[in-house]
Parts: sequence; C-alpha cells; structure tokens
Amino acid sequence: MIQRDDECGDPTRDRLAAAVTRWLDDGNCGPLAQWLAGELDADGVPRRPPVRDWPGLLEDLARSRARSGSWPIGCEDAIDALVLAALRFSRPDRVLALSAECNDAGTEAAARWPAGDWVQWYAGTGIGRVLGEWTAPGGRKRSRPGDQPPPLPAWSAADRVLAMLRADWRADGDFLAVDHRDPSAPCRVELHGGGRTWLGPEWGGIEQEGGNHAGATATRVRPSRWITGSSADLLEWTVREGDVRVTRSAALLRGRRMALLATLSERPAAAGAWPASPALSLTIPPDLTTTPVRESRALALAGPGRRGAAQILPIALPCRPYPTDRGSFRADGGRLVLRIAPSGRRCWLPLLVSWDTARHRSPPDWRVLTVSERSRAVESDRAVAIRVSWGRDETYVIYRSLAPPIRRAFLGHQTAARFLIARFDSDGDIEPILTVE
Repeated sequence: MIQRDDECGDPTRDRLAAAVTRWLDDGNCGPLAQWLAGELDADGVPRRPPVRDWPGLLEDLARSRARSGSWPIGCEDAIDALVLAALRFSRPDRVLALSAECNDAGTEAAARWPAGDWVQWYAGTGIGRVLGEWTAPGGRKRSRPGDQPPPLPAWSAADRVLAMLRADWRADGDFLAVDHRDPSAPCRVELHGGGRTWLGPEWGGIEQEGGNHAGATATRVRPSRWITGSSADLLEWTVREGDVRVTRSAALLRGRRMALLATLSERPAAAGAWPASPALSLTIPPDLTTTPVRESRALALAGPGRRGAAQILPIALPCRPYPTDRGSFRADGGRLVLRIAPSGRRCWLPLLVSWDTARHRSPPDWRVLTVSERSRAVESDRAVAIRVSWGRDETYVIYRSLAPPIRRAFLGHQTAARFLIARFDSDGDIEPILTVE
C-alpha cells in the first residue's frame, strides 16, 4: 500500500492510493485507469478536490512512478493532463493557488508539489520547460534545441466555474485564479502579481452579496462568459440568491499589472425596494496591511519587505474621500468591503486593482461619466462609464451596460458593447483592450 505522510481522510486520494497499490503490487492498472477516467474531466482537471489538495494526488503518482520507472500503459495521457492542470494553477514557487489564507511555511509546504523528478520525467516537453525555468538557479533556464514550446497558461472549464486567467509563465508574471464550483461556499479567488498575492482566498462570505435577505439560498453557479486573448482574459459567472441574479466578473489586463473584479446585482422589476445594499467582499492575505491612498477613496496594500504595493480603487464611488450616501469602501477584519446604495433594479460594484509601482508615482483619479442614449442621459441602473487616470499620460475608460446593450455614448464615443475596457489616449481616441458584445 502507498504510504502517505498525512492521513487527511480524502476519499478521492484514498481511492487513488488503492488504485496505485493494485498497479504496483499486482501489475493491474485497471483501477488506476478507472480512477483517472472518473475523477478527471476531459482536460485532466480533478472534478471534486479543491485546488490546494491537488499536490497530494501528484505526490502519490510521483512515488509510484519512482518505484515502477514508468507510467502504466494507457494512463500516460490522463496523467500528463493532470500535471498540466496543476502547472496552470501553480504559483512559480509551485505552491498551488487559492491557498493564501495560511502563509506559514508548513501550510505552503503542504500545498507545494515537488519538481525535481517531474522536470526529469518531462524533459523536452512544454511542461518540463516551464518547471525547469521555475526551478533553475537565478530564476530562468535556457531552453534546449528540440524542446517543445510551453503550453497555453490560461484555461477555463466550460461546465463549472473554475478558471486560471494568466498571460505567461514568467516567475514574476501575473494571474487571477477563480474556483466557485460550490454554491454553498464563498468563491475562492487569488490575484497574484509581481511575485505576491494581493487578494484572496475568498470572494464573498460576509452575507448574500447580491443585497438579498439574509439566509437566501444560492442556486447552482453557472459560467456565462470566457474570453482569452493577447490583451486580456475575462471570466463571468452567475448565481441566483433568492430573487436577485448576481453576475460576477474577473478580468486580467495582460501586461498592464491591472485587474478588475466586479459584481452586478439585478432584481425583478416588481420586487420593490432592496432589503440591503449589495456588497462586494474580498479577503486579503494576513501579511498585508492597508493604508488610505492620499486624497483618494482608494486603499493601498503592502506587505513586509520592499516588494511594491497595490492600489484598490472603488471606481463607482466618488474619488475624493468626502462623506457620501452613495456607498462605502473600507478594510474590515481582513476583508475589503465595497457597498453601493442601489438606485434602481440593477447595481454594479467594480474594484479596479493596480500593482504597478511606476504608475503609482502619480495619484489615482477617477470620475463617473454621463452616458447618453438617444441624446438623453441614462440612469445608473442601465449603464455606467468611468474614467480612471494616473497623471496625464495614463487614462482608461471602463464601460458596463447593465440593461440589455444598445448603442449609447460617453465622451463622444459610441458603443453597443456590453462591456468595454479601453485606453484613452492624448488625442481623445479610445483604444479597446477588452470588448464584450
């Protein structure tokens, strides 16, 4: 029987250990093939275990490979796919994402999968190339002639909310991981950039985020949109909390060290007044501290050492920190909590995150723009446009249609998009970064 260092009582891993034992002791690889077919999806991603438990599966497989010298015939492709799934959801130090609530060495060691043998076993492949670069002294290992190119880093499940928004495999690269397969639990999320985790591991959890009555039952969570491209990755998913339909958005802007996390809450026309203000709640790692950004409603996150800082901008609220009845944004008990006072059927709560220290040399500034429809200003529960800038040289526009999208205008720009993030240049032209029709 495979000996494990821990007895976690995980039935998925227990079944794997029994299947590996049959293979090693009796030469019967049938149980292992059945486990791989039943526990992994078509992309090799485990269906049930949380991401932080995947290293245990790799550990059992690695021990068996070390004893037998090879994978059993017929199981190679499925194991390769599982290894690739773990690679996509790993930080460059090989600690699995979505485990940021515990930063102690013991917990990180449990969430880290070993690399030495895997680098050797996958030499010459894209997986081996990435692992070799992550583990090489100095942070980067040159590829050899004949090595395969690295695999695509971004991935999302089609039938459940599990995704990795990621542009590259660099040791200082950025990613945004999301796991909301269980509607009865808070969404798991991790925003990692510049070698540090800034947000996570929970999105939600203080109460019903949609602003519904306490105790409302959440229905099945459904992915509604996945976009990955050279400029940005976007994941959107929906869930119903009582009579409120909640749509969450997670966008990573590639190469810009920025991300947008947002919640759209929508109630039926005949539902009446909102029982509570919708909220967006995100936990932050315990080693980070929060401070106000000067002359702004934004908050800065910083950790020990000189590894930069992140700014969190509640862009739907006024930029200047004067008293307002439009909502609030604060750090409270290890969480960032944004609340917006709804003014109609729909309410959008966006947080823009930046972790570019060069950008932060200029103070952030933003304002909500007037959106017009047929030459008339529209209400904030139909469409929202926001202009965000750091100094004179870096300005962005974020537009979201909350009602069904039709052609509208802001800043002289017309669009029929549902969602738009763009750069606003010095000539007044809009350069789209992300467009959702």
